[in-house]
Amino acid sequence: MAHKMKIGTTLGKKEESHLTYFLTENKDMFAWTLDDMPSIDPNFMCHRVLITKWKQGEEKQRASREETSKLLAAGFIKEIQYLTWLVNVVMVKKVSDPYPLPNIDRLVDEALGFALLSLMDAYSRYNQIRMHPQDEARTSFITNSSAFCYKEMSFGLKNVGATYQYLMDKIFKDVINTDVEVYVDDMVMKSTMANEHCNALERVFGILRRHQLKLNSEKCSFDVQAGRFWGFMLTKRGIETTPEKC
Repeated sequence: MAHKMKIGTTLGKKEESHLTYFLTENKDMFAWTLDDMPSIDPNFMCHRVLITKWKQGEEKQRASREETSKLLAAGFIKEIQYLTWLVNVVMVKKVSDPYPLPNIDRLVDEALGFALLSLMDAYSRYNQIRMHPQDEARTSFITNSSAFCYKEMSFGLKNVGATYQYLMDKIFKDVINTDVEVYVDDMVMKSTMANEHCNALERVFGILRRHQLKLNSEKCSFDVQAGRFWGFMLTKRGIETTPEKC
């Protein structure tokens, strides 16, 4: 099955050929389905962290069965029998984590004025981090068919954004502010020249491969002159209005 991704439209033939070859050789760095994600080594990073069963309508029951079947097949959850923690499949207010997220305005300023940008997005971001084994049972939830708990960090848990940011800061510590800026699962690479950008791509992809972090090709753009990063349109000239806000 063919997959598409975005690359810059102003590249010369040599640069376009080199980028196409590089992305083809590194296609294993992209995830196309949940099954393509091996997860971050739990020894390097994992997430640490109450309720009676509620009735659900038929439509919610069907949606619950479909989603749990998909997560079960991908290995993100497992069925459990003996549990001391249980939660319904609903969202609740979370307590803030002390690990701070970066200042988005500062990140945007750091990414302005560069000739080439590559914008990358992690595939199913939070699910790439394992739960700490001692806390798996605390993610337990019940459906009409059975009870499950998460093996991978799920989107509904408290402090998951902070955990993910800590992961990104940790793995990209040597290239943040020079090659790349990172806000949770969004990454923007920046360079002033094409050959610099190729070298930066190799460094960043090497880090991603080393930690088994997969990208979402549909949300990635490589070697572009402008791109959107957290609602800001980044260009060499500065911040510009995004098309949908015109």
